[in-house]
Amino acid sequence: MSPPARTPRTLRRGVLVAAMLASAGVLSACQLPDVSMSPSVATSPATSPATSAGPEEPSSAAAVREAAAPVTPTTPARPAGDLDAGSVTHVLAAGNLQLVVDWWTAEQATTWTPADEKTIQLSAHLEGGDTDGETEVLVTRFSAVLDDGTTRTSLSDDSGEFAIQPPFTYGTALSLPASPAGTSTVTVDVQFDLLVETEPGSQRYFRQTVLDSLVLPLVAPTSEENE
Repeated sequence: MSPPARTPRTLRRGVLVAAMLASAGVLSACQLPDVSMSPSVATSPATSPATSAGPEEPSSAAAVREAAAPVTPTTPARPAGDLDAGSVTHVLAAGNLQLVVDWWTAEQATTWTPADEKTIQLSAHLEGGDTDGETEVLVTRFSAVLDDGTTRTSLSDDSGEFAIQPPFTYGTALSLPASPAGTSTVTVDVQFDLLVETEPGSQRYFRQTVLDSLVLPLVAPTSEENE
């Protein structure tokens, strides 16, 4: 007996059921991906790479290195001296007169060291007042002393009666001996003792003492000179 013939509705239902079964089979054969995020793979915050730098030098090591660095000795600056230009003039009060003292040297004063012997010269004359040559003025004593800061050495002690009123002058040369090593400055102190006539031709005098100083800085010798 032949099976009954299928109607079109029956065929459509069969096709639909077959399609549903096929879809169910496909879904059962496939697994959906796990979209949950594991804590172990959570995104960590971005960090910038560490900058590579050398190790810092300990402050104590830097101090030791600076202390070990060689120190170059410096020579103290030499101050200016009275005879650096070769000569100098000092004008000193002497009552109503002026005693003008000219100092000079033929040597190079800026190169003098403690070991050097030095020669200086001076000339003194009067100006001002009634120095017309009629009033007599006498130098009765001239003394010069070298002071190196430790000792005082006599350079000259000249006593007598020397006319100094115009046109006369009083002049002399002084020899300065060497000074102890390490001496930075020497000073020449001079003293003039004057007799000034009270009136022209009176032969009566009053005494006038005038002081002057000459400052001479010295150059420290180099290490080669010390050797």
